[in-house]
Amino acid sequence: MVGARGRRACTLLTLAALLLVAGCDKKEPAPTYDRAQAWKQLGVAPSEEAFDKGVADLGKAKIDPPASIPYPPRTEFPPDLPFDPSKWIVNRPGPDVNDPRAKKGGTLRLAFAEWLPTVRTEGANSRSSALSDIHGMIYEPLLVYDSTIEDYVPRLATHWQIDEDKQTFRFRIDPRARWADPERTPVTADDVLATFEHLQNPDRKDPGTSQIYQELIESVRVLDRLTVEVKTEKREWRSFLMVATYSIYPARYIRMDGETYLSDWNWKVPPGSGPYELRPEDVKKPASIAIRRRSDWWSAGDERFAGMFNFDEIRWDVVRGDELLYQKFLAGEVDVFLNTMAQKWVDEVDKARPVAMGWVQKRKIYTLNPSGFGGYVFNMREAPFDSRDTRLAFAHLVNREKMFAKFFFYQYDYIDSYFPGQSWARPGAQPVRYDPAEARRLLAQAGWTERDTEGFLSREDGTRFPTLEIQYASQGFQRIHAAVKEDLWREAGIRMDLTLLDGPSITRRVWEFKYKVAFFNWTGSLFPDHEYFFHSKYADQQRSGNLAGLKDPKLDGLLDAYKLEFDKKKRNQMLQEIDAILFDAHPYALAWFGPYFRILYWDKFGHPAEYTQRHGDYPDDLMAFWWYDPERAQRTQEKKASGASNYPERTMSQYDDVDQRYWLTNTLPKPR
Repeated sequence: MVGARGRRACTLLTLAALLLVAGCDKKEPAPTYDRAQAWKQLGVAPSEEAFDKGVADLGKAKIDPPASIPYPPRTEFPPDLPFDPSKWIVNRPGPDVNDPRAKKGGTLRLAFAEWLPTVRTEGANSRSSALSDIHGMIYEPLLVYDSTIEDYVPRLATHWQIDEDKQTFRFRIDPRARWADPERTPVTADDVLATFEHLQNPDRKDPGTSQIYQELIESVRVLDRLTVEVKTEKREWRSFLMVATYSIYPARYIRMDGETYLSDWNWKVPPGSGPYELRPEDVKKPASIAIRRRSDWWSAGDERFAGMFNFDEIRWDVVRGDELLYQKFLAGEVDVFLNTMAQKWVDEVDKARPVAMGWVQKRKIYTLNPSGFGGYVFNMREAPFDSRDTRLAFAHLVNREKMFAKFFFYQYDYIDSYFPGQSWARPGAQPVRYDPAEARRLLAQAGWTERDTEGFLSREDGTRFPTLEIQYASQGFQRIHAAVKEDLWREAGIRMDLTLLDGPSITRRVWEFKYKVAFFNWTGSLFPDHEYFFHSKYADQQRSGNLAGLKDPKLDGLLDAYKLEFDKKKRNQMLQEIDAILFDAHPYALAWFGPYFRILYWDKFGHPAEYTQRHGDYPDDLMAFWWYDPERAQRTQEKKASGASNYPERTMSQYDDVDQRYWLTNTLPKPR
């Protein structure tokens, strides 16, 4: 069974430890130990003869020195098994957007809104999109899912097998694969074993990960140096995905106790096998973090990766606040600005001199990347939002129509599903729209029938509807929440207070259920699975995705059945049923989404003709496929210095259309 750490205490050494503790304080008489109790503590059957022999042998026992990190690599493996490629699966990757003409070199300068609480891959505070961006460039999984061919393709593993039971998987490691440690240690099957031990280990204080992988994996066996077998507990279609696509870590660095991992490794990471590395000197608290391209990456010469991973350095500076970041970007201190405010995009950006002169380029890039859901999430564990009528009433008081017109310049669409914009969203359902009269009817149905002399919503006995508090981290959201606050009070007598707070503090309060209503968004997935977000077993577990505390037996049954269904068409039908149940329960007052991302960037980069992959996103595709173009950078610098336009013959000085919609009508990259 994986997860037991693989280190077993020696009986003699454990007994020695008990005796040493007994004699360390000479001021008090040494306690007398009951032999049977001592054997019970050791966890083995009592034996007087073995006990006496153990005491007699203590002086001969060889005590290993304290382990240091890194541990020596494992050198002994079972004999190599015969390898017949014809009995294994291997897929050739589909065409991708990487441009072989891309140039190596240069720096990509990005930004964080907040300093990261850690750089660890697992453990407390390690779940953030920023850390995922960094780790995704350092570590590699066994396989990756290729959305072009809709199947798995090699990464650390060259070949794989899936037994008929759909629970037993074998992977053959690429013999060329190497870690970025000083010795360039080969990647082995033992690294896979150690990784899943690490993921299952509860002493990492990451219950969301340890519980999932404890439930997922039955065993991991090292068959030989390059071959590993993973057997899962249950026959579920996601099992192979979760095993094959999780990042693999080096055993000699990751086999450590939880206390060491959570403290000594808070600001450093084990070496990876991927194209970039994070050096300790590049973590400059609390100002910046940088990763550097490896010149010795084991896959650097592969044709598959030609034109990928081009920047010598990718650096993130901490810039607090969207407006400050925007000004620093216009000043040339940051290379790319992700525009999340429609009003700025439509009404301000074009007036900025660097944009008008073409030194900065403006793009709205549409992709088919699944959008997540989000909005105002209700704490259903306590009043007043333990009532479905009250939750639905609140949703009818969120005037998205006004926001689209006043704040969003019609840049967004309604979220009317927990799978927005996807084929598995429930068909033909009646959406929820702003309707104060319906909200008041629902509130009255829930017992909130009066407005007292001061205008507060109340019950007949005078009990007031509790004042709601919304915390927000971005000034851009202040005006959105303020509009909702105004409508809640005017139309229903519900008071809402707004509090500016940093993002991590808001997340912590929500994860600890210290809220009545909060604004929260989740990312989407090519492989949707809402068990983590809505299954009853997570409803009372802090730091889980079931923020609302939803408990629905019918929904639980569907979520459980969904995991066991290997037929994709049937799974999509299940997702539509799941969506209908969720929409009826209303754990969220759903918000809005856009099937694109909007960026401004200094005109010194080359990029694929499609800009991103079909399911691309920011900043992953920029880091993987874009490159620094020294000629373009020099031209922009010279034009800026002379006050001349980069593209005087083009509207808005853009060398391409602002809206990039290629992936809305195409499934394959443009021919190279």
